[in-house]
Amino acid sequence: MLLLAILLAAGPARAQDDDIVQRIYASLESSIRNEYEALLASMPRDLPEHAAAAVEKNRALTKMFAYNKAVLFANCAAEAEKNRPPQATRVPAPQNLMLRTCVEIKIGHLQKFTRRVAYADLFFPERVEACGERSRLPQQEKVLRPYAFLFLDEPKLYDFEQYSECLMTKQGP
Repeated sequence: MLLLAILLAAGPARAQDDDIVQRIYASLESSIRNEYEALLASMPRDLPEHAAAAVEKNRALTKMFAYNKAVLFANCAAEAEKNRPPQATRVPAPQNLMLRTCVEIKIGHLQKFTRRVAYADLFFPERVEACGERSRLPQQEKVLRPYAFLFLDEPKLYDFEQYSECLMTKQGP
């Protein structure tokens, strides 16, 4: 009976958490779009055919990272907001220590992943896709769809800490 009461209480709380994350995620679209477009503008355009494939791969990675970064930030902001007492004054993002700490930790995982995936792609290419599938966040993918400007055919969100660790351990594909 107690378990049922806990589960019933957790259901609405989870839905409320999803609503907060969705609102925050939606509010980030403009800044993520500006950052994404600036990155695209810095990519070379007129390249020989053999180099165009590399640019297209980088463009696809940029889309995936933009999507993941927006979700990462929204999750951190929602977590910081969840712990704020209702009557407390909202702290602006640059001064919000909980938000900044969460984002710094998650961005650190993302940076570590980018170094490791390059290494793994060279020495253990079979691990990249297998580890990627193991570290996906399908529930988040259902709740937070990618922004329309990203044009992602198959949106994927990852737990980059888990992905990074998986790349460096011997696990079967």
